[in-house]
Amino acid sequence: MTGEYITSEEHLPDDLDGEITLQVTDTQTKEIFVTRARIARDEEDLTDPDSLIVVRGPHESIEEQWYIEIEEADVDLREVDRDLLRDCIQRTRADSNVINARSDEFRALLAYLVETGRYPSVSEAVRSILGDYLSEQYPDLVDAYVDVRTEVEQDELAARLGGDNP
Repeated sequence: MTGEYITSEEHLPDDLDGEITLQVTDTQTKEIFVTRARIARDEEDLTDPDSLIVVRGPHESIEEQWYIEIEEADVDLREVDRDLLRDCIQRTRADSNVINARSDEFRALLAYLVETGRYPSVSEAVRSILGDYLSEQYPDLVDAYVDVRTEVEQDELAARLGGDNP
């Protein structure tokens, strides 16, 4: 084992068999990336395992030792998995809409932008900066989100009005 990675339990797909797509952080470089990988709770289940810490709980304070075998780092997110995106939209509607970066540095920089009048609030700064970044770096994902979100809303409206639910 040479690498050490960390991920949140919320990033784990329901089906952990075979190769999965997963967002991880390299604990040494702090780089966050999406990768194709195999994961297991037991290192003997993988050919060339690296350490994977899976954090969970309300404050992600519970850590479990898992193992990961990275197949392909930096998966191209331009190919949007529309079914996964639909699941994310539906799942996040039931969850809190608070985004937590857990970073004193970012909080200080955002507070500065608010104090200097660049943004009216930290929330507005986060929404604006994140929206600009996503639109620039992942335009295909943003376009797919708009399409899938519209489909989800249409399906929900049809269900409420007694139409067929796909």
